[in-house]
Amino acid sequence: MMLSFYILFLVFGIPWTSPTTIKSQNGFTPCEFYPDCQCNKDNESSLYIADCSGLNMTQIRKFPNIIVKLTLRMNSLNEVKNGTFFENRLLRTLDLSFNSINTLWPSSFIGLEQLTELDLQQNSLSRKSLTYSVFASFQSLVYLNLKGNFYQEFQPNISSLVRLKTLKMDFAYKETTILGKQLSNLKRLMRLDLSGFTGNCSIIHLTPQTFQYLPQIHHLNLSMCKIKSVQKGTFDKMKNIISLDLSGNTCLKFQVLENVTIDLQFSAIKILKLNKIHKVFDMNTYLQTSHIRHLNNTAIEEFHLDSNRLQQIESGALKYFPKTLKYVSTRDNMFSIGPYLYDLMSMSIELFDISDMFKAHKEDRHPETCNMNFVCTWHREAQYNENQNIQMKELLFESGQHYHDDNAVTIIPIPYRLKTLRFRSSDSKYKIAAVTLSNNKLERIDVSNNILSQLIGPLKNTKNLKYLNLSSNVCSNISTFFFSPDFNKLEELLLGNNLLGLVLPSDTFGQIFQNLLNLKKLDLSENRISILPNQIFKSQRKLEILDLSSNFLEKIDFKLSHLSHLSYLNLRNNLLTFIDSHTILGINHIVNMSKNLSINLLENRLVCTCSSESFIKWIGSTSVQLVNKYHTFCQLSTGKRILMINIPEIYKRLEKDCTSYEVLISVLVVTILLFFIVLILGFSYRFRWKLRYFYYMVKIRSRSKIPQIDEDENEYMYDAFVSYADEDRLFIHTQLLQTLEKENGIRLCLHKRNFLPGNDIATNITSAIHNSRKTIVIMTYHYLKSYWCMFEFNMARMESIYERNNENVLFLVVFEQISARDFPLHILEVVQSQSYIEFPNDEQGDVVFWLQLVTALK
Repeated sequence: MMLSFYILFLVFGIPWTSPTTIKSQNGFTPCEFYPDCQCNKDNESSLYIADCSGLNMTQIRKFPNIIVKLTLRMNSLNEVKNGTFFENRLLRTLDLSFNSINTLWPSSFIGLEQLTELDLQQNSLSRKSLTYSVFASFQSLVYLNLKGNFYQEFQPNISSLVRLKTLKMDFAYKETTILGKQLSNLKRLMRLDLSGFTGNCSIIHLTPQTFQYLPQIHHLNLSMCKIKSVQKGTFDKMKNIISLDLSGNTCLKFQVLENVTIDLQFSAIKILKLNKIHKVFDMNTYLQTSHIRHLNNTAIEEFHLDSNRLQQIESGALKYFPKTLKYVSTRDNMFSIGPYLYDLMSMSIELFDISDMFKAHKEDRHPETCNMNFVCTWHREAQYNENQNIQMKELLFESGQHYHDDNAVTIIPIPYRLKTLRFRSSDSKYKIAAVTLSNNKLERIDVSNNILSQLIGPLKNTKNLKYLNLSSNVCSNISTFFFSPDFNKLEELLLGNNLLGLVLPSDTFGQIFQNLLNLKKLDLSENRISILPNQIFKSQRKLEILDLSSNFLEKIDFKLSHLSHLSYLNLRNNLLTFIDSHTILGINHIVNMSKNLSINLLENRLVCTCSSESFIKWIGSTSVQLVNKYHTFCQLSTGKRILMINIPEIYKRLEKDCTSYEVLISVLVVTILLFFIVLILGFSYRFRWKLRYFYYMVKIRSRSKIPQIDEDENEYMYDAFVSYADEDRLFIHTQLLQTLEKENGIRLCLHKRNFLPGNDIATNITSAIHNSRKTIVIMTYHYLKSYWCMFEFNMARMESIYERNNENVLFLVVFEQISARDFPLHILEVVQSQSYIEFPNDEQGDVVFWLQLVTALK
């Protein structure tokens, strides 16, 4: 039985699932008459469809006459007793496949005169069971499957099935390869399946006599029948044949094609399958004109040549295909550049599948033993000269062979009527530079799962292209001009599973996709994208589906609001914690216009904290369809992950937790900050001169450019520093300097004379005051208006307080009459608390003034 499951897996390409699961998924419920079986009503007849498969039944029970279709496959049945179905005269379909039935009695199927389909495949039926009388009961049978029952030469007598249209059976022989004369009664038989893929087939040689009694066949499947030769005339009488499958007969080789195609000329052939008629490790093959030229006289529509190690085609051979040919499949071959590429443009095909080139292979598990292992030799016309080879290299690009010229334009020959081109999984390592397609009607191109690492372009002459698949190409670079203006009809672009996260973040102005004005679907999944620029999708106003799943997006920076047709945004499996308010506004704008938007946020790092409060509220109120919203998790501030099942409750909880202290904390923080700011500002203003004094004193001492006083000996560089306004310099440089310094030997420091060049003014002033015993202030209105005079005055005050132990170093000389209200408060305080001297400006008073001044300074 497990072998049967394995065969099902091979044939249908799907994993085996239990019958009960399959039935429950298709709306079946337990039958009233037999609960172990599953039933469903047939819409046309109102009778029951009963499925009793996989129940390990050992015998067939009696079923009521209310069933139109009965399935008993995959049980343990070993016989069908006489009269088993006598009462089931309404039964139309009976499936007894995949059992162990070895015995059929003459009356096993009596009562099934109206049966139209019978499946007995994969049992153990013998010659004794498959007798004429067994099939005599069937008067309406149109479908019969006997595959997987006999392994030796045997042809059951089914001549009574005159209405039969489809026959599937084994065909193994020892001596003869002729299908029996008894089949000549089956005038309505149209479909004959002898394939060894689903049964047992061994027809070493096909001769004109093999199918002589079945000239009416429309569909003939001879795949994997171990055929080694086909004689001319084998299919000559089959003028009505529509499809012929000779695939999987690895001993045939291309040399047999001429015998096949010459028989098929003038027939009704539409589909010809010649897949894998060479062994896996045969020499590379060469398709010649003689192999296919007779097809020119047919109306063939499909031609399959997969897995034949095909490398070259004779020049001109492709021109023999008729104009009716629409679909060509040459998957899993090994094509190389050749002159035949020019012939492609003359073909009328609409779909061309050339995928899986250079695919890795393993030897067949049970390879055929051929009479002789044919070694393919090149046809003499295949030896094209070197000039032709160079021309072909100029025509097409091949990895590492295009003269290393990035500015060269590559021209690709395309059949004019071709609409679909598939070039998937071919391990093609190309850097696509400037490429132009020949005149074409291409609508769909699939070049996925290759290694197109750089898309430089431009790619031109794609004016009809609607679908382009460039996914899984390890692509890390797309130029801003790869998608030329010729892509104006492109609707679907697949770029998933690449490395575009390296280039898209730098496309600040949205130039990469700027010409894709009609794009409806864009897939950028699995590209390691961490950020997308704001204008990346600026031109995609018709975009309906945007897939950004499985990237590294932490936030949505790109503009969304203009995508008015967007219906599905896939953000699954990123690093999003929440959607910010700006993006929410853009999404709401889309919803207001289209009202049909779905967003997938599964497998992100969504959080339900105060920072995402507005996002949680939006999820609970928005009309956007969130995919599997009730299977989406978010993380609380405690670290616990919860399902976002009850959004209003989560928001209510957040609102309580986040708003109860938020205002108080905000006010408190602002108040404390304001207090400290005011305190610092007040402190700075109150002690501004002290701070400035200390700053300049530290600066002076750190530079050590000004000689410092010796405090122990109390010596100063100057007896007095004279602080005066520049407008009063005449008095200073004539009378003051003459009287005090020249006549009385008092050393004065004047800024015009004694300040060191290179030091800033404030440093010179502070240094001069610090290195002078006294500071003489010549107080005038000009002095009160001068910034630097005020600076000198305050530095002298700081010096007396912090360096001279409150010794009064200021000596005020009021040079002109100044009203008390004109004095600043800090100067008025000094004037009122300390003695000062007024300049008399008369001859007698001058003598006293200078005497007092000299006495005070000495």
